[in-house]
Amino acid sequence: MYRVYFKNDTSKYILDYFENYRKYYESLYEDSWIWSENQIVKWYFNESLNRHNELKNLIINWLKVENVLWRKDNNLVIIKWRTKYIFINYEEDISLNERYVLNISIR
Repeated sequence: MYRVYFKNDTSKYILDYFENYRKYYESLYEDSWIWSENQIVKWYFNESLNRHNELKNLIINWLKVENVLWRKDNNLVIIKWRTKYIFINYEEDISLNERYVLNISIR
C-alpha cells in the first residue's frame, strides 16, 4: 500500500473547484424569493464539503493500491467521478511507498 500526498497546487485546485461550485449556487438562489432559500444554500454548502471529501477519498483509494489500474506510461490516470472525468498526474517513490499527486484536472 502506498501513502498518497497532495501537492499544494493540487489541494488548492480542488478547494477552488468546490468553492466555485458553492458560490455558483449561492448566487443563483440569492434573492430568489423562495421561502426556503437559506435551506437550499445551506444544502449546497454541505454538498460542496461532501463532494470535496468524496473526491479526495476517491483519489487516495485509487492511488494507494500497488498496481494502479488504467495507468498510462507517464503516470497519468483518468478516473470517472459522477459525470466528470478526473485527470491525475502523479509521481511515486517506490522505496518509500509514497505517491504524490502533482496535477489534477476535473472535466
